[in-house]
Amino acid sequence: MPKRKKPPPAKGVWPFLAARLGLKPPGLKRLSLKWLPRLRRPRKATSARPHARRSRYVGVLKLLLPAMAAVLIALVAFWPQLRDRTGEFRLRFEPIGSQDAETVRMINPRFLGVDDTDRHYTITAGRATQLDDGRINLENPKGDMALEDGSWVVLSANTGIYHKAQQLLDLAGGVNLYHDAGYEFHTEQASVDLQEGTAAGDTPTVGQGPLGHIRSEGFRIFDGGERVHFTGRARLVLYDEEGAAAE
Repeated sequence: MPKRKKPPPAKGVWPFLAARLGLKPPGLKRLSLKWLPRLRRPRKATSARPHARRSRYVGVLKLLLPAMAAVLIALVAFWPQLRDRTGEFRLRFEPIGSQDAETVRMINPRFLGVDDTDRHYTITAGRATQLDDGRINLENPKGDMALEDGSWVVLSANTGIYHKAQQLLDLAGGVNLYHDAGYEFHTEQASVDLQEGTAAGDTPTVGQGPLGHIRSEGFRIFDGGERVHFTGRARLVLYDEEGAAAE
């Protein structure tokens, strides 16, 4: 069977469209000129709605970013005040008058000395204030002295006055004296001569030790505690070897 010859390519606009659109020749009659403007018409521009949404987003960012920057700057500025500073070291300055500025104050002072027999003693306190006449006012004073036999005596009180030049110590309020042999005395007032190693008090005194306990109207201590004399009306209770009390 002889091969069919291809028709020559059509010339003109309509044959070209027919070939592109796959239309048969009779279909060309149905095409009207109204298709041509539609084919030549450029694409419509994209809708204005996405553009408006983008503009709104940019406007929000313009307001939000400066606000966030201001918040960050405020946090950096006030962060030290917001932190917990309970365990931190702090310095505080208090206003003082001219009279207070001339007064010498010490925190946790420590005084060392030696008596006539080269026995060393130490006096400490929570706070000390230098008075005009050379005396030193002590808060919560404590003192200890080493004796010749190697034993020691410790005393404490609520307040005290230390005469540094005379090596005298006046104690008041809750006065307690302890000896390492197990003896202790409690009274409300006592005067201690650190140079001589003596002490005295004229207020009611309560004492106790391994041998018994005693109450008196005062006391005198000599030789750094080697001898103790109770003054006024005294009541002594001694313990026997079995621990029974006997007046």
